[in-house]
Amino acid sequence: MKIDSIKIFGERHTGTNALSLFIRENFDLRAKYYDFLGWKHRLAPQKSEWSKFDTSNTLFIFLFRNPYSWLISMYREPYYHHYLKINDRPFEEFLKFSIEDYENVICLWNQKNESYLRMSKEVKHSLNIRIEDFRLDQANIHSSIARAIGQNSAEFIELSSYINGRGIKEDKSIDSSLTIPELTKTEKNFINLYLSRSIMKKIGYDFL
Repeated sequence: MKIDSIKIFGERHTGTNALSLFIRENFDLRAKYYDFLGWKHRLAPQKSEWSKFDTSNTLFIFLFRNPYSWLISMYREPYYHHYLKINDRPFEEFLKFSIEDYENVICLWNQKNESYLRMSKEVKHSLNIRIEDFRLDQANIHSSIARAIGQNSAEFIELSSYINGRGIKEDKSIDSSLTIPELTKTEKNFINLYLSRSIMKKIGYDFL
């Protein structure tokens, strides 16, 4: 059966909006939203849930981002509006703050990405993309998507602007955002204490 739709899963600040726009500009694929397996930032659904849907013509794309740069982005804009002062505290305190159903934001990163890795192996059609690789070589990502959906890789439209849920942000730098930050020894030690070694290895990220 021909793949005619996509479903993207990825945590906040992993480029879900940018990749959605990239695919919309380059491929004739229908994007599936809330009514098909829910919120794009959720934990990936278990097989007992997603198997109730017809997934045979859908390409699932799972997005990942280096935890060190991602943590800084979450600190700057946590999208946590029912607790507005979450990022008023120092970064070191933010790392220890209980967020949503998770002990801290690092545990959130671990569990969300673990669920994406698990589901990517369960569904018939899937593609795992690191946002850093998308930024480095969009042509290669374009080719990977084309292969996954069985289309010839044609000339593509490249994205060059910073894009989030509010649209194109001309005043923000993609490269600056993705740069690995300089952290204090205390911050780095705390992050590394909680980061999952197996997930880091599976995605291909190195510890600081």
